[in-house]
Amino acid sequence: MLSSALNQALRSSGVVAEPPTLTKAEIQVVDDSTTIECQFNPSELTITKEAEWSAKGGEEGSSVLPGRNAPELDFGGGKPAEFSLDLFFDTTKDGVDVRLYTNKLLKLTLMRESNGKKIPPPKVRFHWGAILLFKAVITRVEISFLLFHPDGKPLRARAKVNFLQFDLGDDESSPTNPTTRTEPRKTHIIQDGERLDLIAYQEYGHPAHWRFLADANHLLDPKDLHAGQVLIIPPLP
Repeated sequence: MLSSALNQALRSSGVVAEPPTLTKAEIQVVDDSTTIECQFNPSELTITKEAEWSAKGGEEGSSVLPGRNAPELDFGGGKPAEFSLDLFFDTTKDGVDVRLYTNKLLKLTLMRESNGKKIPPPKVRFHWGAILLFKAVITRVEISFLLFHPDGKPLRARAKVNFLQFDLGDDESSPTNPTTRTEPRKTHIIQDGERLDLIAYQEYGHPAHWRFLADANHLLDPKDLHAGQVLIIPPLP
């Protein structure tokens, strides 16, 4: 082990790199640019995306095609992507009510009033370092209070927050082509069978840009892709 004095000297000289600062995750409200910063970063992030496929059958009511080992499939459309976050809040150090944090999450599920009219809860985006996910709405907030002050004030809480995609940016049939819109797609969720060169072609118009994508996402093996994986799609330099 290096002594603290020697370690400090090596860091100052650049021989030993300073440990990276972990960026705080935040939930951004799309329409008014306010943010809710997570007191502690989530430990994991899992995104689920499903698509509807139905089998073309031979006879009416049957999905079996005579003489075929498997039927053809009709694409019925994509379902909205979903993800959930487990967040932790702790105010034992300063003694304030932990609901100062959790109530902000609950408000994202409530209707609001604008110009005398009731409007739905806001769209949000989850932002964490290089990850900026699709626009979504919050469908569920579950809060568990874990520790209380002797006066009954909650000091520690765990919140499970569910998000549902509300964003047409990934729809190829939308009026604006995703590969040419002025604000480039920030992320791409990997589907089964996708390849990096094909994603590069969809995003940048040429498959050769797969190397740029691999470097941007720190992929040591460009073939090591799995369903649900999130790729960052930065603009070309």
